[in-house]
Amino acid sequence: MIQLKGDSTTVTTATNLSKASAVRIRATNAGNVTIATVSPNVSNCAGVLALTEGEVVVIKKDPTDTIACSGGGMSCTPVAFHY
Repeated sequence: MIQLKGDSTTVTTATNLSKASAVRIRATNAGNVTIATVSPNVSNCAGVLALTEGEVVVIKKDPTDTIACSGGGMSCTPVAFHY
């Protein structure tokens, strides 16, 4: 079960997706998802994830971390996150 925290959007350039701490990503094309820390914060969530076309993942990020997607963009939806 997923609780939506906003609308799905195609992400190409860096965004924090309304400071979401979890994001559902559907790869509309193969490409990379890059999570970046916004200075001066330090994040344990920063990195790059390669996805194949059609793959769906939910990732954790810090609220101020940005997410950017290559490969023509990917469908990203901010969702609730629970440990």
